Amino acid sequence: MKKIRLLVLVFIAMYHSSWAQWSVLMDDKKYNETEFFLYQRFTQKEWDASNFAKPEDMKWFLDARYGMFVHFGLNSYVNKDMSWPIVRNRKMPDHGQGAYPDQAWQVEWPSKFKLEKFNAKEWVNIAQRSGMKYMTIVVKHHDGFHLWDTQFSDFKITITPFGRDYLKELIDACHAAGLPVGLYYSQRDWYHPDYEPIDTNTVHSISDPPYYESLPGKRVTAGAKHKKYIDYQFKAIRELLTKYGKIDIFWFDAVSWGGMFTAEMWDSERLTRMIRELQPGIVINNRASLPGDFDTPEQRIGMYQERPWESAMTLNGSWGYDPEHKIKPVKNLVREMLTAAAGNGNVLISWGAKFDGAFDSPQIDSLLAIGHWLKQYGDYYYGTRGGPWMPTKEYGAVHKANKVYLYLFDQAMETIKLPILKHNRLRRFHRVGDDKALNWKEANNNYVFTDIKTTDPIVQIFELEFDSPIQETVGDRTYSIFDSPTYGKLIYEKKLNKVPRRRITVDLKKISKVTGIGLYGNIENLIVEYSINNQDWEKLSVKQGLSQQELSLNSFMAGMQVPGKEIRYLRIYGKPNPEVNIKIFSQ
Repeated sequence: MKKIRLLVLVFIAMYHSSWAQWSVLMDDKKYNETEFFLYQRFTQKEWDASNFAKPEDMKWFLDARYGMFVHFGLNSYVNKDMSWPIVRNRKMPDHGQGAYPDQAWQVEWPSKFKLEKFNAKEWVNIAQRSGMKYMTIVVKHHDGFHLWDTQFSDFKITITPFGRDYLKELIDACHAAGLPVGLYYSQRDWYHPDYEPIDTNTVHSISDPPYYESLPGKRVTAGAKHKKYIDYQFKAIRELLTKYGKIDIFWFDAVSWGGMFTAEMWDSERLTRMIRELQPGIVINNRASLPGDFDTPEQRIGMYQERPWESAMTLNGSWGYDPEHKIKPVKNLVREMLTAAAGNGNVLISWGAKFDGAFDSPQIDSLLAIGHWLKQYGDYYYGTRGGPWMPTKEYGAVHKANKVYLYLFDQAMETIKLPILKHNRLRRFHRVGDDKALNWKEANNNYVFTDIKTTDPIVQIFELEFDSPIQETVGDRTYSIFDSPTYGKLIYEKKLNKVPRRRITVDLKKISKVTGIGLYGNIENLIVEYSINNQDWEKLSVKQGLSQQELSLNSFMAGMQVPGKEIRYLRIYGKPNPEVNIKIFSQ
């Protein structure tokens, strides 16, 4: 008998697909049922009742485009990702176990935390030389360790041999350098004795988001001690926002994830209003189960939208210092930044220092290489807005005043056709770095640009000068998870009017690292299986009754990205109605 195993594409124990999250209205077209857990949906009434930063307070954030995300803590003792692979005893609603007992990370590691080579001014200097316009600092991750001198816990950095207020030194260095600063604060806390967002006597675990449901005859409630935790959290956050001067961003991290966490667990509306009162003009993300000021896709570049967003990306796939994982090529990192800008978003690149407080030299070199590129091309990146044309894998566009900057990623392209702007007249078209005007024409309601082939290994930037500031975006806004560079390239596409014997068999001719499978067109009784040898088959988790199935085969294991699955053969069972389009993506 052929062995069939269920592949679950969401976090159960070790796996945590951390890509999140968009806050959307109920009728937002980009909502994707396949990845419902990445979206938190609000009614218009709920949205209007919440609190937001003023547009003028968001401008600096939108102009900045690029920031540093500092992931550093006790985890650096073992060169691992923060919290997830560390803490053995996670608390509900989180599941699974890390590798280390409480004695190790609560007692032994803090006793050795000396940070002999920590230099806050040097960290800020690296950020600025790398072209980063703000710094967001992890001040408390899920392990509950406080990286500031708090009066509300003894589990903090000032009880270690280091003995100093790490956060104060970093914030002071940011202020001295004129670098805006943000604080990452996780509401999750697997250390605090009063943390009980879920009363475990009222629920049992399930395999899909939100990973718990009520027991028969029970109502899901918080634990008896959780009110004390909320009181502690209000005090701790008030302390953070009154002790260290100006704070520009507050970054929560208990994402809704299909209802796993709720605003009631943190009294989020009252909490965020307190934050805005204490720090007028502050920008707050959307991970407190409220809409917030900006969306936060993670380890993927977001899609085009007017609402502000910021993709949290890693330098080497790890949320912390981990020498075992390769640093991404500078080309990839720059392209991620430009793709985000073309989608009207920011990129927040994460890295972490070693246990002694020093950063890894090759990682520094990579960031400084980005900074060198930005010195030459930053004018065509900072302060821009996405559009006016929707980004693709081959190109993207941003605009500033009356100029559009076209990013060409595909070296093989020789011609680009883009819809004509109705309210602007194109005056001039040329390569950045070469003032020679290039030929173009208008045909069939498109601008047609030729002679654009490039050998630039990163990107070729073209400047389009119009007669007046850009006021519109044009083109179809298609929303697909495969828009993200994370999924690589389309390696297979086929349209079928019918399925022979109700089964489609696909042979990719070789084993490929498949990152995603798209099925477009309703298929009744859908079953999808894959194999590397045409003998042993595994089944993918799919939903029934959808006209579009976009299956992600990317996942996270202990915080590390696991890109795709090795696949050669696919079998798709079901009754198509009336035709099916199959797309397969691979890195």
